[in-house]
Amino acid sequence: MCFYIGIEDLAANAMIEMLRKGERRFLTYNEIEMYGAEVVQILKENGEKAILILSRENTNALFRDYFEFFEEGEQNGKRGIMLKAGKEVEDLIQQFRGYLALDVLLAFMDQRSVQVLGA
Repeated sequence: MCFYIGIEDLAANAMIEMLRKGERRFLTYNEIEMYGAEVVQILKENGEKAILILSRENTNALFRDYFEFFEEGEQNGKRGIMLKAGKEVEDLIQQFRGYLALDVLLAFMDQRSVQVLGA
């Protein structure tokens, strides 16, 4: 099976892991991309195939389709994705984790992928 992982799932799951550690509500695009690469590597090691769906078009769709969750921001001169005020871990879990395949969910939560985020 091949999993297609979009920026909305990467951003949401990276944000969940950051918030669980009491960290920040902002992730740079580079951090999200590195997190995704590690998730793909973990899946590959487990005999699964995965493709990241990352493009400016998909990022624009993220902000359009999930405007109540995310907004584009900048911190320390780096652009990225910010979780909007009023949204918490439980909101992200409810919206973005219920439909995930178990293998993908476990890769999102794996300590190796979380470490890429600096959490």
